[in-house]
Amino acid sequence: DDCPNHISSGFRFCRLCKAREGKMNVSQAEDAELVDEIPEEKNNKITTIFHVLFKGAALFMYVFAKWFTTNFVITFVVVVLLVAFDFWTVKNVTGRILVGLRWWNEVSEEDGTNKWIFESRPDTKHVNASESRIFWIALVVTPIIWVAFALTALFSLQFQWFILCSVAVTLNGTNLWGYYKCRYDSSSAKRALAAYAVGVMASV
Repeated sequence: DDCPNHISSGFRFCRLCKAREGKMNVSQAEDAELVDEIPEEKNNKITTIFHVLFKGAALFMYVFAKWFTTNFVITFVVVVLLVAFDFWTVKNVTGRILVGLRWWNEVSEEDGTNKWIFESRPDTKHVNASESRIFWIALVVTPIIWVAFALTALFSLQFQWFILCSVAVTLNGTNLWGYYKCRYDSSSAKRALAAYAVGVMASV
């Protein structure tokens, strides 16, 4: 049967959902593949637009806020909301659709400890190369820009702006770290790298 949480994005009933139903434990689900069936490659223009929309809007509001208001509190709230919308969109939507990656944190019911789970699609041939490039460029460049703004605010002794930039750096940096772990440190990614290394050695 199809998993109702994954139907809209083309994902089939995954073993992680079975784990949540008690059919397998979390450690087994973590090592499971992300999907059982992968749809054909297709363009996701709207998803790509939203991947950069909130990032650009937050940066624009930060730079040109004085055009709209001189009240710092309003600027702070608007920028934080835009950054939060971007964090949620990238973490829950664009990463899964554009590059076949996802990550999240869950609390163990047994001992209450936090467990970070990183998953990557085992077969990336259906990922659109242009959209993947846009995803990673935006994901990497945006926190760098916010770090530059934070340092500028700090050296200018504008501590309230530094706090705002720190919030943006934290949220953008968390998504970057999460997707980096998905790409290079998840179980399926390690298997893919191992298979590639074996193939290279066999061709030598």
